[in-house]
Amino acid sequence: MDPVEVKSNKVFSGNRILTYHAIIAEKQKELPPQWSPFHAVALPAFREQLDVLASQDWQVVPLHALEQPSTPRRSVVITFDDGGCSDLLAAQELQRRSMPAAFFVTWSRLGSSSFLNRSQVAELGRQGFTIGSHGMTHARFSDLSAQGLRDQLVGSRERLEGLVGQPVTALALPFGAYNGAVVAAALAAGYRRILTSDFALADSGKCVLPRLTISAQTTLEDFRALLGQNRIGIARRRVINGIHRRFNRIRSITAGAL
Repeated sequence: MDPVEVKSNKVFSGNRILTYHAIIAEKQKELPPQWSPFHAVALPAFREQLDVLASQDWQVVPLHALEQPSTPRRSVVITFDDGGCSDLLAAQELQRRSMPAAFFVTWSRLGSSSFLNRSQVAELGRQGFTIGSHGMTHARFSDLSAQGLRDQLVGSRERLEGLVGQPVTALALPFGAYNGAVVAAALAAGYRRILTSDFALADSGKCVLPRLTISAQTTLEDFRALLGQNRIGIARRRVINGIHRRFNRIRSITAGAL
């Protein structure tokens, strides 16, 4: 076998699940107080990232494609957490490029300021996007009692299914917080795909799926690197991202104390 081909297979083994949280409109000057500045990606940057996927022949596949034992070699899944109103901007850009995506919404936030309302979520479902649960109240699942966890998982799934009129079998973990009990409870509640915030590539056919967070600090060069790196490169970037996040937290705390 050609050695170049061997390297290529290693680079593209594993699926890249990209996570976004909010998109900043071009004329938007201030972020809503509930949004994280770290996770707010400018609309022009989001467009550039989608155009890179299209120009480099990446196949953007729906989340349920990962239930299969394997996917095309250059596969990407796009997801959005929290259910912010900017999901509508993202959906427009995705539709223009015929790209699927999954939107994970927090039930208690629907209809509140700067978040989607119920009719908008239903419309995203009618447009063919996957609607998933992000819990009832965006609670940290690993801190909950067994009953509290069940209320979050079953309550949000049942309400979303009634809203969109189709099964809701995907869950994105708020804060990325989970343990074995959370996974077991989610599976018992009827979820087949459990999405974490672990910065790693995802294997097809697995029920627990790590994702790659795209933030305001992700440059186009960074984005291209995420697409081209193998598992080792992704692991190194996870460490670097962790250092940057800690540095930013320290800087924020220090600035607040001055």
